[in-house]
Amino acid sequence: MSHDAHDSAFGGRQEPRTAAEQLARTVARLRAELDEQQRTVPGRDAVERARGVLMERLGMTPREAREELQSRAGRAGRSLVQEAWALLGACPPALVAAESGDRTSGANPAGTVFSRARYTGAAAGSAALAMAGTSGELAQRLEEQLAGSAGVDALMVYVRSPVGGLDLVAHAGVGTGIASAWGHLPPIRELAPVEAVALGRPVWMSDLHKAAPGRPLVGDRPEQWPSRAWVPLCRGEDVVGVVGFLRRRPDAFDAADRALVRAAARACAAYAGPMAAPESAVEGAPTLQAVFDSLREAVVLLVPVRGPGGEVTDFRIEAAAPASVDVAGRTGRELAGLRVLESYPSLAGTSLWRGYLHTLTTGEPYESDGFDYRDRARGPGRTARYAVRVVRLGDALVVSWLRLDAADEEAERLRRLQYLGNLGWVDWDLATDTLQWSPQVYTLFDRDPALGPMPLDELPQHLFPEDLPATGAAVQALLAGGQPVDAPFRIRTPHGTRHLRFVAEAVIGARGRPVAVHGFYQDLTAQWHERIARDEAQRAFSTRQRSPNAEHAVARRLQNALLPVPERSFDLSGLNCDVSYLPAGTSLEIGGDWFTAVELPDGSDLLGVGDVAGHGIEAVATMAELRYGAEAMALGGTPPQRVLERLNRVLMSRGTATATMLLAHYRPDTGILTWARAGHLPILRLRDGHAVFLAQPDGRILGASHESAYGQSTAELHSGDRLFLFTDGLVERRGQDLDAGLRRLSRTAEAVVRTDCAAVALGLTAALGPADPSDDTCLLCVRITA
Repeated sequence: MSHDAHDSAFGGRQEPRTAAEQLARTVARLRAELDEQQRTVPGRDAVERARGVLMERLGMTPREAREELQSRAGRAGRSLVQEAWALLGACPPALVAAESGDRTSGANPAGTVFSRARYTGAAAGSAALAMAGTSGELAQRLEEQLAGSAGVDALMVYVRSPVGGLDLVAHAGVGTGIASAWGHLPPIRELAPVEAVALGRPVWMSDLHKAAPGRPLVGDRPEQWPSRAWVPLCRGEDVVGVVGFLRRRPDAFDAADRALVRAAARACAAYAGPMAAPESAVEGAPTLQAVFDSLREAVVLLVPVRGPGGEVTDFRIEAAAPASVDVAGRTGRELAGLRVLESYPSLAGTSLWRGYLHTLTTGEPYESDGFDYRDRARGPGRTARYAVRVVRLGDALVVSWLRLDAADEEAERLRRLQYLGNLGWVDWDLATDTLQWSPQVYTLFDRDPALGPMPLDELPQHLFPEDLPATGAAVQALLAGGQPVDAPFRIRTPHGTRHLRFVAEAVIGARGRPVAVHGFYQDLTAQWHERIARDEAQRAFSTRQRSPNAEHAVARRLQNALLPVPERSFDLSGLNCDVSYLPAGTSLEIGGDWFTAVELPDGSDLLGVGDVAGHGIEAVATMAELRYGAEAMALGGTPPQRVLERLNRVLMSRGTATATMLLAHYRPDTGILTWARAGHLPILRLRDGHAVFLAQPDGRILGASHESAYGQSTAELHSGDRLFLFTDGLVERRGQDLDAGLRRLSRTAEAVVRTDCAAVALGLTAALGPADPSDDTCLLCVRITA
């Protein structure tokens, strides 16, 4: 095609966008036509009316429409009437989903705000597709459009080759190895694409991994795409090529899918400019590319594109070395086939462009001074500084370049800045849905870099529920409204809570919508903890100045810091745990009640409760020593009774404190619970609604005697069993003996678990009534899950 014909057909770069928009409208129109009847309520003739819709919209015979309706019902797991309801829209979606076993009711209510498809090219429909400026980009957009509509996983576009057969000019979802191996198809009729072109009609293929068709297949392996459709590209009466729609599922294309891919093929045929197979201007171009593959420098081979009068209107990249990287990040063979002015329009009229023409005309080499190039055509601008050398090779140019902007030094300075500021940058090209994180962001989110950047859809899973509304409002303001944002939020990571700050601004495109986002995340966790500590110290000082309860306040804050009580239940290996902690009601002193529930490195669990005699800061300090000492020894593999023996020696060496304690070790793989006690109350087990106290091993309180010995007991637990570990404040009441308190606990536990399974610890504590006002109460509830 001549240059003038190309311009008249495609208007420079405008017509490809128009064709792409037409393609998107065609796909959307077909889907709309198939769903047009969804507001009609069917009566007794629901099945017949549904068949009528299929006959009218898809051009089917009555028999084909009946078979199509039955096929749809079978795939969806519905009855024929239910499928008719679904097609006609007579049944509310929730009812249809319930009848067909749909399990999507648990969708995140914040999903609409945090859905990246809402803001990226996937949501923009034809607007995103309209950005396709080359055949490769159009193929990619087309594959995205048809992925949900017709289940297409890959796409290959071939055009007739001047030497016979077919040449691959665009593909999406296909690896570079397959694209390279099947870049040219010889005129062998057994190949389905060649057959479709020869016959001028589609070739439909399904169940290839079972059918063993006995014919050569593009890609060789039938199991990779067991279902395929090869649809001719027709321009008038001429068949100019073929487009292949490849699916990983084995079932055949149904009538609706066939209508969609036919429409897509018609739109592809209309987009003929970049689809035309390029005629190489250099003899032996494939051999040259092989030579270029061995080069280590950034170098490409350019061939001139001439108009009808012989004037040079552009250059096409015929071959490129692997080290060749352009400002958009494309490398090596990804550059082959691109046109210079189409891909880098800012070069038009520059000294470099004039240097190209001068070298092509005179044969004199050209060397540029350093110059800055800014790519404004592909979403957010990218700037780089280059020096270029050009030499002539026959009727082509060999162009090499060197990047001069000290990118490595800038990257190192940026890395240091991110480290010192505990921040990392993020770029998101909404047009191509390309998200980039700097290495520091992975550190902030505790995320494995191998997973890549976290998509927006995943963010709500890591946020605190109370932060969702404000964070969602910031996301919407940035991505929908284009407003700059500075939003703090918290995330959960394997190493604890992180307090982060997100600062970003949007790049607004020609249509007034955000097309890119630039910003950074900053970790404010350390500053937050410093502020909390400063506030706590200031409050402690003020309390000490104003109130005789200063020690009480300091001890309470110390206790809260050393013994944080989770607000919700939490999971260990094979266990679900729930905690209730009730401080003393009237005493100015703080007790030493405590609990522990941790998962050990070997997959087992440590459970325990204890009560230090006395009150105040000394009791809290002893509590911390016992709790963390027990956890440390258990992490090293010490069994419960040995832990108690060592802790007893510690308290005896001090001679200032005594404590009761119960320590248990649970192995999920065997279901065996092993425990020891030091003068503590027994474990209550609830199984099948019946509560019993487990037999107690021997053991004196800690700190009572050097001669104390500690026994050990075991029990086999079943899934669904519940255990209650508690301190004496839960059962002791003035004027009531301890056995009566234990019996009351047993009866109340049986009643509470039957009526309230969501918060057993709090429910049980409340049901037992007011505790001893002079004593703290600690209750650890454990449910066996494995």
